[in-house]
Amino acid sequence: MIKLSELHLGFLTALGGMILLFASANFGALPGQDYGAGTMPRLIGWCAILLGCFMVATSLKNLPEMLRPHLADWVRKPRLAIAALGCIAVIACYILFAETVGFIPMSFISLLALMLLLRTSLVTAVLASLATTLVVYYGFSRLLMVPLPRTEFLSFLG
Repeated sequence: MIKLSELHLGFLTALGGMILLFASANFGALPGQDYGAGTMPRLIGWCAILLGCFMVATSLKNLPEMLRPHLADWVRKPRLAIAALGCIAVIACYILFAETVGFIPMSFISLLALMLLLRTSLVTAVLASLATTLVVYYGFSRLLMVPLPRTEFLSFLG
């Protein structure tokens, strides 16, 4: 994996912020409110642009070596490279199967797989995955009213 310098990452962060601003430009306001669905994406977009500009500005003092990307040290360790690929595979599985399986089981399985892949003990991984899944589920579905993928299998959770 190529290790990018702060200059490269700053540019990519600012570019991502601009893309986020562009993507959320047509989000309308909520009825009766001064803010709407685009408020948070725009705020995050502006923060990303400012952060990216700051990163680019601070990296300009070391310009010659900042322009040369190089391989990260962890890529040379097979276990860490396999773990990185495993993380990408777990995220892809979540994206593909969350609608079918539901948020709670898929989130629990994904978190458990990631923790075991990164060599967390089984008991800690199970407890942390369960706690995180339930906190995220209730935080998003009940407090923020965000619809999460559901199945009839776990309908008793509300």
